[in-house]
Amino acid sequence: MKIVAELLSRLDETMRAVKGRLAEMDGEQLDALLTLLAPKPSIGSAEMVLTILALREIEARNPEKR
Repeated sequence: MKIVAELLSRLDETMRAVKGRLAEMDGEQLDALLTLLAPKPSIGSAEMVLTILALREIEARNPEKR
């Protein structure tokens, strides 16, 4: 159980770091990132998670486009 807790803690730290980096990116950088990612990433893959986080960041900046 201790190993699982440690892995979840590391995952949380990593997700926070990725979200922070995405928040620092400007719109052009976010668009470029999405262009580099696969158009249909595998379900549950890191690429899918990154795509979702990038799209959420774009959406948060442009709430009127929802």
